[in-house]
Amino acid sequence: MDKYPVLETERLILRQLTMKDVDFLYELYTTDDVLRYFGMSPIDSKEVAFSMVENYEKHLETGGPMRWAIVEKHTNKMIGTCGFHNISKAYKRCEIGYDLSPDHWGKGIMGEALSPLLSYLFADKGMNRVGAVIVPYNKASSRVVEKLGFRQEGLLREYILQDDHKYDAHMYSLLKKEWLSEF
Repeated sequence: MDKYPVLETERLILRQLTMKDVDFLYELYTTDDVLRYFGMSPIDSKEVAFSMVENYEKHLETGGPMRWAIVEKHTNKMIGTCGFHNISKAYKRCEIGYDLSPDHWGKGIMGEALSPLLSYLFADKGMNRVGAVIVPYNKASSRVVEKLGFRQEGLLREYILQDDHKYDAHMYSLLKKEWLSEF
C-alpha cells in the first residue's frame, strides 16, 4: 500500500490516518464545538470513523482526497486532522479542510499544520489554486487562512446544509504564485 508523505513542523507531525485513530476521530466528529460550522452532522458510530480511514486509504490509490492526522511532537498525541478534497486535476485545483480538538484552539496550530500541506499541494501535487469554504460565523477559521495568504472571493449562498440548517459560506483561495511569493 502507498503511504502519505510525513509532513513535519516545529511542533507537529502530519501523518497518514490509521485504524488506531478511530477512537479519536469518533470523539472529534461527535463534538458539537468542532462540528458547529463543519458542514457535517455528528457521526453515529465508531464504524463510521473506521470507514472514513478505510476510504482515505482507498483514495490514496486513485489520487483522490487525502487527510492527515495532526500529531503533537512533544506528546505524540493526535489533536486534529487536515487534508484536501474537491479535486479537479484538469484545472489543477482543490479545497482544503481541517479540524482541531477544542483544547488546542487559539495556539496557532492549524496555521502551522496547513503550511506544509499547502507546500505539498503546490509543489508535489501540481495544484495552481487551493480553496477553502468557510461559514462566515467561523471567524477563527477565516483568520487561519487569511494569515496564510488566502483571499476571500465571494459568498456562496446557502452552500452548506447541516442538520437541516442552511449556511452561507465564504470562498477563499490561494494561488501557487501567491504562495511562492510569500513563503
